[in-house]
Amino acid sequence: MEEELVAGPGEAADSCPASEIIAAGVLSLVLVGGLLAYPYLASRLADIPDAPDDAAAIDAFVSPLEGDGEPALLLARPQPAEPSSDVGVTPSPAAAVPVRIVVPAIRLDAPVVEASIGEVIIDGQTHKLWEAPAMHAAGWHSTSAPLGVPGNTVLSGHNTLYGEVFRDLYQLDEGDLVTVYSGEDGHDFTVSSVLILPEGDQSLEVRQANARFIMPTGDERLTLVTCHPYGSLRYRLLVIAMPTTAGPDA
Repeated sequence: MEEELVAGPGEAADSCPASEIIAAGVLSLVLVGGLLAYPYLASRLADIPDAPDDAAAIDAFVSPLEGDGEPALLLARPQPAEPSSDVGVTPSPAAAVPVRIVVPAIRLDAPVVEASIGEVIIDGQTHKLWEAPAMHAAGWHSTSAPLGVPGNTVLSGHNTLYGEVFRDLYQLDEGDLVTVYSGEDGHDFTVSSVLILPEGDQSLEVRQANARFIMPTGDERLTLVTCHPYGSLRYRLLVIAMPTTAGPDA
């Protein structure tokens, strides 16, 4: 993905400015990719499930930045001083921090590093944002939940530049397996939803609604965030996965 947003405990951020969205370098590649992806988009834009509440706490979600057009995820404002008792998790010294992600369905096996926090000026105001790693790695939003505890664990990554770690996320379907490691311990998640949300040229209200998906949650879940389609910032792609429940024969 192009960039990721920063949120409060458990939010995600993507780098795309708010008011004046500049479609950075609209290449012929983008046009072709958009045409090929249309049937897929049409099927994924319908029946979007409800996101976590607390949208009012979010300042902005994703919009393209000037220059290279890399996306980012903006931090929610106001940020709570501390996470609530039932939503969001403060990592302890022994918290299971993500270090690797494996997705067999798309042959993804990549490191996870801590996403950095940058700044962007929107309408004369400075906003914090999550920046996806400039390498073939997913970025963990360190204010989101660690692994193995209730909360929303958020990972963001590029789909076009810097190794394209999340290039093939759009191919995932409900039921696909995602394993995120902390050290040698793997945490299995099963994809429950793949969402493609309009982002570029959208109103602030739309971006705020989109950003609900990276907010803290009371349940344990994994949220992967990138841009879509390849070479474009027009849509935000989110993969939501829930902990895998072992069967009776497991």
